[in-house]
Amino acid sequence: MNGPLKGVKILDVSRVLAGPFCTMLLADLGAEVVKVEQPGRGDPARHLRPFVDEDSAYFISVNRGKKGITLDLSMEEGQRLFRNLLPSFDVLVENFVPGTMARFGLDYDSVKEANPHLIYASISGFGQVGPYSRRPAVDIIVQAMGGILSLTGEPGQPPIRPGASLGDSVAGLFTALAIVSGLFQRAISNKGQYIDTSMLDCQVTMMENAFARYFATDQVPGPLGSRHPATAPFQAFHGSDGDFVVAMLTDDPLAWHRFCFAIERQDLADDTRYQDNSGRVMHAEELSQELQQTFQKNQVDHWLSVLLDIGVPCGPVNTIKDVFEDVQVKHRGMIASIPHRSRTSWMVANSPFRFSDNVTGPSGPAPELGGSTQEVLQSFLNLSDEKIENLRGNNVI
Repeated sequence: MNGPLKGVKILDVSRVLAGPFCTMLLADLGAEVVKVEQPGRGDPARHLRPFVDEDSAYFISVNRGKKGITLDLSMEEGQRLFRNLLPSFDVLVENFVPGTMARFGLDYDSVKEANPHLIYASISGFGQVGPYSRRPAVDIIVQAMGGILSLTGEPGQPPIRPGASLGDSVAGLFTALAIVSGLFQRAISNKGQYIDTSMLDCQVTMMENAFARYFATDQVPGPLGSRHPATAPFQAFHGSDGDFVVAMLTDDPLAWHRFCFAIERQDLADDTRYQDNSGRVMHAEELSQELQQTFQKNQVDHWLSVLLDIGVPCGPVNTIKDVFEDVQVKHRGMIASIPHRSRTSWMVANSPFRFSDNVTGPSGPAPELGGSTQEVLQSFLNLSDEKIENLRGNNVI
């Protein structure tokens, strides 16, 4: 790999999704990532279904391209080895409950003197400080507490979890950005620093539009299904053979008239309720019903052709199979192939980085549990085979 982060070494002590997603992105950008797992059992994600032979597809998807070592951080010898590794690394990423790394004597304050250039990133549900800081949290907890569940679903119905783990993945994405920013600053200051990422904080940042509306109107936003609160039509509709979305983001009366004539609903162009975007939003429910009556009469491909011809943004509601087979997704290389120990290859979703002078993307398979332990300990610590076998016999690695 000749990615922009080539030469950056990352020690990854994270588990499940938020941290591994972060370090996956950095590995796809060319960093060398060494994943540290508990001997014997490893990352809990290794045990999540479905399996590719003996390997979790979930684990593979966010740990590709990393080396893997086992090290028991609850043992003094494991902690000593970990401290000895740190001077060789640029970045450390962990996502334990706050206080866990301090209990091991491996928190930032305890290790920064050993490596003053280290970028040390912690991801947790609520951050390292604050009244909730020691609470455990997983994806749906922070999505609920951050407000997105209150806006997802149909009006008057129970909240619906989005179909992706946005609490985890967004936190991983923000942490990756913070790490790259920390590395950039270190190149100038020659100093490392500590990054404290709260999954809840990340959710609040993502809710910018909802907060903007609340601050402007003093009204609490609620769920609108697929509709947009500030423009219409902007939602999903049913065609005769499936669903598609339309997104008009204009107050141009000519654009509205072109839309109405294209779908053969000239009556809507003349309706005083819908003459501008403000009126269409105010009467969004009635407009939605009118448009639905029309759209259900023909197939999705017909409507996409009609609307794209006049420049209206629209698209099908794809299943994951549809996305996999989509010509644009294929053209952009967004499904990648990586090696797998018992199969010729395995497919994963690619990362979206595209550079003119760098090659990025998955660089190898997901690690076997402890598969690179001997290599890493010999390469970074110059340990002998005998010493490594003694550590293995004592369950340190």
